[in-house]
Amino acid sequence: MDIAFSRPASRRWPLWHVALLVLLPVLVHLPELIGPALFGQMTSDPLSVLSVATTTRRDWLEGGLLPGLPGWIDGCAGVIVQALGHLVASDWRQGILPWWNPYSGVGMPLAGEYQPAAFFLPFVLLLGFPGGLLLMKIALQIVAGWAMYAFLRALHLDKRAVLLCALLYAFNGTYAWAADGPSQPLAFLPLVLFGIERARTHVGVGGWGWLAVGLGYMLLSGFPETAFLVGTVGLCWAVLRFVQQPAATRLPYASRIMAGGGAALLLAAPQLVAFADFLREAWVGPHAGVLDAALPHASWAMALFPYINGLFFYGGAEQSAAWWAMGGYTGLVVPWLALIALFGKRERPARLMLAGYVLVCIGKQANLPIITGLVDLLPGVGLTIFYRLCFPAEQAALILLAAFGLDDLFSLPASFTSTQIRAVIKKPVAWASVVLGAAAFGAWRLNGPTRDALRGYSHGPVPTWGYEAGSVLLGCGVVALCAAGFLGWGRWQSARARVALVSAGVLGEAFLLFCIPLLCVRAPLPRNTPLLNTVQRELGLQRFVTMGVIAPNYGAYFRLPSLNHNGVPMPSAWIERMKHDFGPDVDGVTFDGITPNRPGGQFFLAETLAKRPEIFEKLGVSLALVPHGFPLPGSEALAPENRLKLIYADPTADVYRLPNAAPYFEAGPGCSVQAHTQTEVQTQCAAPSFLIRRELMMAGWTASVNGQSVVPLFEDGLFERIALPAGQADIRFSFTPPHMAWGWAGFLAGLALLGLGFVGGRQMRGDVVALRDASVLARRA
Repeated sequence: MDIAFSRPASRRWPLWHVALLVLLPVLVHLPELIGPALFGQMTSDPLSVLSVATTTRRDWLEGGLLPGLPGWIDGCAGVIVQALGHLVASDWRQGILPWWNPYSGVGMPLAGEYQPAAFFLPFVLLLGFPGGLLLMKIALQIVAGWAMYAFLRALHLDKRAVLLCALLYAFNGTYAWAADGPSQPLAFLPLVLFGIERARTHVGVGGWGWLAVGLGYMLLSGFPETAFLVGTVGLCWAVLRFVQQPAATRLPYASRIMAGGGAALLLAAPQLVAFADFLREAWVGPHAGVLDAALPHASWAMALFPYINGLFFYGGAEQSAAWWAMGGYTGLVVPWLALIALFGKRERPARLMLAGYVLVCIGKQANLPIITGLVDLLPGVGLTIFYRLCFPAEQAALILLAAFGLDDLFSLPASFTSTQIRAVIKKPVAWASVVLGAAAFGAWRLNGPTRDALRGYSHGPVPTWGYEAGSVLLGCGVVALCAAGFLGWGRWQSARARVALVSAGVLGEAFLLFCIPLLCVRAPLPRNTPLLNTVQRELGLQRFVTMGVIAPNYGAYFRLPSLNHNGVPMPSAWIERMKHDFGPDVDGVTFDGITPNRPGGQFFLAETLAKRPEIFEKLGVSLALVPHGFPLPGSEALAPENRLKLIYADPTADVYRLPNAAPYFEAGPGCSVQAHTQTEVQTQCAAPSFLIRRELMMAGWTASVNGQSVVPLFEDGLFERIALPAGQADIRFSFTPPHMAWGWAGFLAGLALLGLGFVGGRQMRGDVVALRDASVLARRA
């Protein structure tokens, strides 16, 4: 399809396009947004779905019209994004820099852990509101749609193709299935690409401001693996444009790209410095080595037919691995359009680059030896969970290709007859259909064992065969509908009719696939306020440990210190202590008190809690929360004064007091201690002594003793210890990552550079760029 190279685009955005990009993400989620008033408070909020301190319990997949999770596969949407993000928002609201999390484990960095997205402003502030996770998802969908719209307009594509693909991007498979950390960087990739285009066509000073904003937000968005992998799409695009530049403009273009990247790094410097400081003392779990693993066989079919195996975690435990591996889906229409785009000649190098990028990702996902080995040579790629976290980048590349394919169709001259259109279109349509059909059949074959295992399985109102048949009919039917639009069959011969038919098919599949998980929203479980009030009243500054009553990290949500945690990286000193106290098989990532189960299905921490409560007491744990009636076998062998004492019980939870818990602040003999907060304490000593604070000691902690700054020493290899003078001492502890002065200096420099990136110069017109690039390509040919 040889279409004109470019068309000048109007500088104004049509108002109804802007309205759609804003309103559709809101309208799709409107039933949940107004649910408290009209729909029995139907919600996707993980706070209820994960059964966090609720008065009743239910299967986490139950409660909606269909069984499954309402819009997120990974519980990290709750235990990390919501729980820790709520703490970040609360800190900012109180004027506190979110450096430290005293509510998980024995304390750990908050900003330095990276995933809480401590500097992802203003988006992270939404997590401080009820339903904040949904609000942030809607906000990111709006940003994603706007950014993609701006980028595709910069390519001077047909305005209808621009709008369609901007909506496709706002409602892509990652936002449908992974509304947790992996989805957050995705909104800003088009802004990076838009910034590259602006840098490419800029004349004069500046021209890289939007590139810096896009890259900066990707770095701050809270999930470095996805940001890194998605960023490789931007890198490939920047390299392609460098190659396409005339020789005389390459150096200025490269300078603008480097300036934008440098400004982004500087703008994110506080976050990056905090992360780097933490990594020096961190345990990174499985990310310490290369993570070459293949996408499970069933996941290939689920990428094309998302609900072919049912909704989230439908089936037995053996089907769970395929769901855990999914970072999104593509559906059938987008890959079909991407294949058609390969026949177009306009921006052909970009099309081939994007296609090659997708093929490399697929090869790495399949763990093909040669491709995997080459990809792993790129610094850092081998340390990522590539087969799952590359889905967002793959989708972005495919949607960009789809935009070119739609532009090819929509840009056909109005004077073309139906016969002429079919002569141009039929070969790409036939080729794309055959290739995609072969890929779908291969995925279908790989899904065979899962399909057979689900034959006798049933859960919910839709039978297994219903998911399977519905998925195939929807995908194939929509592709057939779009093919009819491309070829102008029957009554669909006019240009307007073809556009309408294709648009209906493309958006119909996207919205339907996106909305199906929303049928899993459910009424929230009631909050167990008496339990939370009891824990708050009895806990003071000490910690609690739990086995399933309050999910890990939700202590941070309720501002109740909990020994349990979920996340990576983790402080290495704490991981070593866990292995020493609880055994080498302790799960350093998900320390929920339950997993890994002991023989006989016993909860992981149950035996230690029953027989050796002193392990927890040395860590400052004074309360244990266990499911109601949960047995603690072996506790009867303890002396009466050492046994756990039941202080609260309800139908869902029992609370035990550990009798000899070490205090949070402990001074030497002859001293009295009056604690005000976790960071402020007053002591009175008859002679010089010491103070132990049972908070994790890390570089960055300092203490002020009567105005004199001191650096705490290690106590028991884990906690903090300072010397006390005789008499009264007013002590205040504070934490700041050690090299943060450089972080703030970098941030201020980044702001100054960002201003420079938006000033001066002018943009070349689209027709001038087209002629220039055509001339360059002709000379190289």
